[in-house]
Amino acid sequence: MTLVHVAEAAGVSLSTASHAFGVDKPISEATRARVLAAAAELGYEGPDPRARSLRSGRTDIVGVQIDDEARRAFRDPVIIGILDGVSAAVAPGNTSVLLIPDSVPEERLRALPVDGVVAAGCSVNLDLLREVMERRDVPVVTAGNQVDDRGCIGVENRAATRLLTDHLRGLGHREVGVVRLPPGTVEAARTDGALSAYPGAPTVATSDTAIDEGFRAAGPLLDAGVSAVIAQSDLLAVGVVRAAESRGLRVPEDVSVVGFDGIRVDGFTRALTTIRQPIVEMGRMAAEAVLAALDGAPLPNRAMDVQFVRGDTTGPAP
Repeated sequence: MTLVHVAEAAGVSLSTASHAFGVDKPISEATRARVLAAAAELGYEGPDPRARSLRSGRTDIVGVQIDDEARRAFRDPVIIGILDGVSAAVAPGNTSVLLIPDSVPEERLRALPVDGVVAAGCSVNLDLLREVMERRDVPVVTAGNQVDDRGCIGVENRAATRLLTDHLRGLGHREVGVVRLPPGTVEAARTDGALSAYPGAPTVATSDTAIDEGFRAAGPLLDAGVSAVIAQSDLLAVGVVRAAESRGLRVPEDVSVVGFDGIRVDGFTRALTTIRQPIVEMGRMAAEAVLAALDGAPLPNRAMDVQFVRGDTTGPAP
């Protein structure tokens, strides 16, 4: 059964029958209903999307680069928020979303059936993704990464971190440690912002932006007797707070803790002092920018505003 049979049964032209299966096509609702009713009666389920892709040169798929392990990515409220924004952007049209694990090798990147890609969060393989997609003339826009000039909707992480260090310095903190994100442009910018205010401050690297990694990384800093910890994500900050409390330290009376992101962490009832970034909005705008680039619009390079949020995890230096 083909679309030709459906058009004949509905008494319309082949192009009109084709429009009935599209979105926002120039066809009346009555005609669309007649064509779809004829299709249902004949058992025709619609045009093969592969054929439509061959004709248009597009797949109607936007990729989203995320962490390798889905279970880890979906524990990160930042990634979830970006995906919420991407979904909101593509929902009105025919575009679908394809999740791309961070470690996809170059040969597979060259063959991915995508029209564009949103790189979510802090991928260590972002440069490879950009290089491969640039050769394919496939637009890539980062969401929630460091602002650069290659297509991004992000924040100025160094300047945002200085809002946190200014706050701590105002509270009299001089011995400050840093719990760092996994290596990448975001980590580098946030570390630079922290060390520009606290030169020589001890830092501890992590392998993941997760609560248990924050808990582990806090140990050496608390052993060193710091009065405040700058954690480069809210999940890491929650781990630091729990590590301090497990040692009998009071937050913020004995040690202050700041985070970054402005997310809600399930099971954590404290109000973190943090930087709130517009996570969902960044995902939405990045996806919209990818779709616009397919029609010839230039890639954006936009730094979003952030908000300093004072919670109950910081106080005067002891």
